[in-house]
Order: sequence, then structure tokens, then C-alpha cells
Amino acid sequence: MNYFYFFFFLFLSIIILFKPFTRILSNWVINSQQLTLTGVLVSLLGIFCIYIGINNPFWYERVWMIVTLVLGVIFVTRGIFIIFFLDKIKQLMSSYMKHYYKFSIPISIAMVVIAFMVVSSDYIGPQKDISSCESDIDISVICGFNNPEDIVITPDKEFLLMSEFGGISPYEEQKPGFFALLELSSGKRIIPNISIENSSWGDPSCIRSDYEFGPHGIDLIERSDGKFQLGVVSHFPNETIEMFEIQKNKESWDMIWRGCVNVPYEYYFNDISLKKDGGFYATHMYRRDITLNEWLLTSMLKSNSGYLIEWNDNKFVKIEGTEGSGPNGIALDDDSNLIFINYNQGDLITTFDLSSNKKIHSQFVQSPDNPYIDGNYLWVTSLDFQPNDFGECEFKKSCSLPFSIYKLDKHTLDVIDKYSFSKTVFGLPTVAVPVGDNLYMGSFHSDRLGYFKIN
Repeated sequence: MNYFYFFFFLFLSIIILFKPFTRILSNWVINSQQLTLTGVLVSLLGIFCIYIGINNPFWYERVWMIVTLVLGVIFVTRGIFIIFFLDKIKQLMSSYMKHYYKFSIPISIAMVVIAFMVVSSDYIGPQKDISSCESDIDISVICGFNNPEDIVITPDKEFLLMSEFGGISPYEEQKPGFFALLELSSGKRIIPNISIENSSWGDPSCIRSDYEFGPHGIDLIERSDGKFQLGVVSHFPNETIEMFEIQKNKESWDMIWRGCVNVPYEYYFNDISLKKDGGFYATHMYRRDITLNEWLLTSMLKSNSGYLIEWNDNKFVKIEGTEGSGPNGIALDDDSNLIFINYNQGDLITTFDLSSNKKIHSQFVQSPDNPYIDGNYLWVTSLDFQPNDFGECEFKKSCSLPFSIYKLDKHTLDVIDKYSFSKTVFGLPTVAVPVGDNLYMGSFHSDRLGYFKIN
């Protein structure tokens, strides 16, 4: 609704400056003897808007609901005036047309201000203080993690392996992060052992001798040769794709560095999906030097900023037809040669057919992040707020802004289930991974993991 109102008020701000159009409307009102039916219809529209605006116990926490309520009151008031005070309206219309631009220009400016206010803010309710890492009746938390942005399940189904996110531009300075494991049986956090071997996966010219990483999106597959490969988008100290083999030890899993790929400056990657032959797909989000204001404008206008990239035979190739606003998380369904692409700034998840190079299904999800394939289903996180609502979250360890988790049909992207939360002990989710009856959630800005019962 925020974006509907954004374009609605922008349209009004433009149309009101066209005097010939307004003159037609004015002449119709002035020449009418009565407009009772019009007044009734406008009043009914107002009553409907009031109902929609307050049809939620916390309507006063959402900008679009407040706007809908205000519009409803305006429509009801206008309808009453049309029915009972038509002569007065005719006098006001005549005066308005005589001083048309004197009134229209300020009104147009006000409409533009309202449009950007609605699209930049949504949730204006209170945020729960969750500085203390404690579970509540809705969500259980596991403490001691650091921005667990993306999660995969280890082959033995006993651990969650995650990237601990360091940060990306333009929101913050890029910093190092690391990796962590969660032992599902005990809830224990484990730091994996990492060893560096000779470069054999990726680009032979890409080498490394240190253990500094800036992990973001990750993916884990069983290769054609039977080895388990972990691919990592890393932003620190340089932009690279890091390749690891993971091997089971007595207590958990080890990570063995097997190579990397240097990312050209023209690309700024978010997530990765590996292929069994050692190649991969990655999402180019937007220009690496994008400013925060440019990012916000892209979010508001839903303009194309990036696309899907394939790496094979030691070269990057753009996948035509994948352009969109803020391409983010991806998940490759290797059997069907389909890839699911989340357009974070475009509020859209899309099924892309890699065989025909075209989008075949799409579903609206607000600010979707990493999709996770679970059999015939797809799990997707949603941030249910606008950019300005982030507020002081940057300075908090964890933030309780509203969010939702969607369970989608993998074949059609139809919504099967939706779980929504507000003012709870977890927030800013980026991935949701089902394990048994629990759904585990990671976050790009949190000192904890969250989980809740789904069955």
C-alpha cells in the first residue's frame, strides 16, 4: 500500500497542475443542479477507507493505515458537503479557478511531500527493548552469534553453518566477519576450524594466505566428485568468492580453503548458488560506489540496479532477462534448471528459467532476502517496514522491527503460510531454514539466532 500511495499522490501532484482538466471538473460541478448520488458514493468510499484504515488493532502504528483513515474522513466530509452544501462548493470552485496556480502549486508540492513520506516510512510504532537476549512466547533465541546473515544445513543434518556478516556499502563500512556452527542437539555455538590448502577450485590466479573474511551469502552443495563445497561471497579484505571444502570431524565440521575468484570492480555481489561442476551463479546488487541517497531512490522507484551473473570457464557472464531492483538472495533448483531470485528493493521474488532465459513466476514479498528450498516449498523472509524506519537499529545489537516469514509453493510461488511478528525478541531476518518442527532464522544485524515452531 505504501507504494500505491506513493504513485497515487505523485499522480495527483502532476494532474492538479493541468488547468484544462480541472476546468472540466469545475464546470461539471458548477453547472450541476444537484450531486446527491455523487455525494453518497464519495461518502461510501470514505466509509470503506475508514474501515480499512482501522481494521487492525495496531492501525496507528502504520503510516499507510493512518493515511487511509485520513482519506476516509476527507471523503466522508466531502460527500456530506456535496449533498448538503453544493452552493458553497460552487463558490469555492469559482474562487479556486480564478486563483488557480496560487492554490495548485502549493497543493502539488504538498502531494509530493506526502508521497515521499509514505514511501520512506511505514512502521511508526514503538520498538521493544531486546538488548537482553531472552526468549518470549513467540520466538526462542540462541545467544552469542554475530550477524548470522545466511545459513545452510550440514550434510549430516546435525549442524547449521552460517556466515557472520561484516557489512556492505552504502549502509556501513565493510568489516571482517567470520563463520559459526550451531549444534542443533545442544544449541552450542562452535567456531569451525579453517585450514588453507592449495588453490584448486575457482580461479588459479586467486590466492590467499590469511584468515580474514567478510562473508555474506553462502551456498553448500555436494559436487559431482562427491565432495562438499561451500561457496562464500566475501567483501573483506577484497571482493572475492571464496571456496571451501567442508569435512566432518569428531565433534563438528572443518572448513578447508580450496580456492577463490576475484570479483571485477563492475560487480558487487550479494549471494551465490553453486553448480555441481564447480561453476556458480551470483547476484550483482548495484554499483559498488552507490551512495545511500541513490540506494534510497532506487528503493522508492523500484528501478533496475543489478542482475544475475554466471561464472564458468573462469569468466563472468551476465544472464540476460534477470535485471531488477536490488537482486539479493538466490537459490538454484538444479533438477529443473530454475533459479529463484529475490529482488530486495523491488519487493519481488521471481522464478527464472535458465533454459529459456525468462521469468516464469513472480510473487510480491516486501524486501525479500535469502530464499531457502525445502522440498516442494520455498521459505522467504520479509522486512515489513520502510528504509526510514530503521532508525536507531544501527546502534543496537538487535532490533525488533516487524517482519514476516513466507512459505511458498516452489512450483507456483503461491503463498502457503505466512508468519508475521512485531515487537518480539528477534528482528531483521535474512534467512529462514526449517529443521524438523522448528524454523531457524538468521539476521544481518543481530547478536542471536531465532527459531519458532511451525507444526
